[in-house]
Amino acid sequence: MTRPSSPVEALTRSFDPASPVLLPSHSALLPFDKVTGYIDDALLALGLHTEARTSFITYWLPDLSKHTFIALRFLPQHEYERAAPLDVSPAPQVVTRVFMLFQGVEESQVMLWNEAAEMASKDVRVWKDIVGVDIAQVQDKSLFRVLEWGGMEVK
Repeated sequence: MTRPSSPVEALTRSFDPASPVLLPSHSALLPFDKVTGYIDDALLALGLHTEARTSFITYWLPDLSKHTFIALRFLPQHEYERAAPLDVSPAPQVVTRVFMLFQGVEESQVMLWNEAAEMASKDVRVWKDIVGVDIAQVQDKSLFRVLEWGGMEVK
């Protein structure tokens, strides 16, 4: 007779705004001169309309421009939801929450971010699945939709 195995809780990544972390394995690394185009393309792939994309970039540009290289990540909605629950009444049919973490990377540290550099070379539509966005619903104007965008710099 064998002893039953102990239940193992699945490891799930969680976002803690008090101690945010960016790792090369789940980030994209870009030089500053490419970052605004990349963010715009990623936000478009996530279903954000022109005004939302423009506002997002305009808001973060002063902070982004302080760095020669930037590592960034869009959080999966379920990770962000655990850290920042959202309650809207009446309840929307579609909620899209786009939250970007970013940090400056010194040129001398770029070689430590090889995985992130590879991620930056992939099609930005990869973020759609990572964030967990259903584009058809996000763009369905017959539905009551809520869009929240935000971010934070990891220092």
